Amino acid sequence: MKANHFLPAFFILIFFNCTLLHAQNDMDACKVTSKNLVGQYTGECKNGLAEGKGEATGIDHYIGSFKKGMPNGNGTMYYGANEFFTGKFLDGLKEGRGEKHFLRKGMPDSVIRGFWSADEFRGNTYTTYKFNTTILFDHIEITPSDNSGNSVTFEIATTSGSPNGAANHANSAGFNSGAVLTIRDLLSPTSSIIKTGSQFASAYKSSITYELTGFPCKLLGTFSNGETFELELYKSANWKLRFFLNQ
Repeated sequence: MKANHFLPAFFILIFFNCTLLHAQNDMDACKVTSKNLVGQYTGECKNGLAEGKGEATGIDHYIGSFKKGMPNGNGTMYYGANEFFTGKFLDGLKEGRGEKHFLRKGMPDSVIRGFWSADEFRGNTYTTYKFNTTILFDHIEITPSDNSGNSVTFEIATTSGSPNGAANHANSAGFNSGAVLTIRDLLSPTSSIIKTGSQFASAYKSSITYELTGFPCKLLGTFSNGETFELELYKSANWKLRFFLNQ
């Protein structure tokens, strides 16, 4: 009979051990997807990935916010013993305002302050893209989405409805017989284009979306009137470029 007095404690111990094992298995299943941080992780998880506040150690060492297994938000990344960056991250890359410290023995830190995009220092201005074109548009808008993404959409509107800016005769349906200005070719020296997505064209407007492998990326394009452009996108986002030609 005395042995029965130990049964509750025995089952409590088994339950406690199983709970610890389950928690450990959950932690083991929580992954960090940034390659330089694959190793040891402690922190919050969601759907098997690091999410929320956490700390990861691999080749580098990061303490801060995670989303979908990668540093996202505010945090500090340590590169060895003598270098670290504190600031904002997006999909594992430095993105936004921050400062990079280089530790010097017996001397103050050497510090670079400013803005980063796609892990590169961009100076005192937050620069997320670079665009040049041979065509003279009346208005250009280039905007990234608030959240990360992997696409770029070109939207072109013209008042004439033709690629060379000259009016054409309307067809029997009442639409302009000339083709609206479109993207004729798009190449990527950085091999960033996965495939062409949705397309749309009317008498005075065209739109086309491309899916991308990642950022930063470089794109070289040709419009249907033969004019060209160069585009570099730094920030991970779903980008939209709107062009308007009032001719």
